[in-house]
Amino acid sequence: MKAQKIILGLTIIALSLFNCSKNDDEIEIVEVEAIPQYPMKSLIESGHMQVNYQKVDGPSIFEIGYKFKSFKDGKITALGIRVPNNDIYRVTLWNVETETILATTMVTSSSGLLSFEAIEPITISSGTAYFVSVNTNDYYQFTNAGNDLFPVEMGDILISGYGSNYGTSQTLPDTFSETSYLGMVDIKFVPNN
Repeated sequence: MKAQKIILGLTIIALSLFNCSKNDDEIEIVEVEAIPQYPMKSLIESGHMQVNYQKVDGPSIFEIGYKFKSFKDGKITALGIRVPNNDIYRVTLWNVETETILATTMVTSSSGLLSFEAIEPITISSGTAYFVSVNTNDYYQFTNAGNDLFPVEMGDILISGYGSNYGTSQTLPDTFSETSYLGMVDIKFVPNN
């Protein structure tokens, strides 16, 4: 019985050493993706701004959203909205400096809930200005008792202002405010490690 235990023990040790030496040659490095960031969602949840009122089926349609820069390179993998109505909305991601559209997707909203649509990942660069917007006549208005809302940092994103254009055309907004925000539109940002 004692001999069997010794043989079993030596077999286990031999297998362990064999497996260890084999595994040392085959170490697999797994890249861990950073935690996604949702800057506007986080800003609202922080209490920095409060809903002042909501508009459903308003008479005017706007291209509304926010301008931002990232402190890190990374990628945007989804675009999202939260509006007080059930419908399908056009969401656009822009490069402000070149005034080009980087991505457009249609997002189906669930009244009052945050709804995202995955997009082909868009690589963004630290320090470059971007803008994300939704075309809508349904929105919430956020304020902070008349105090400036922007600029404000949320995670690795600096939100520098709210912008809007009147109409249904897909045009980069050029009118900006720091004291109010109509929306909400957001991004899913995954910073590089």
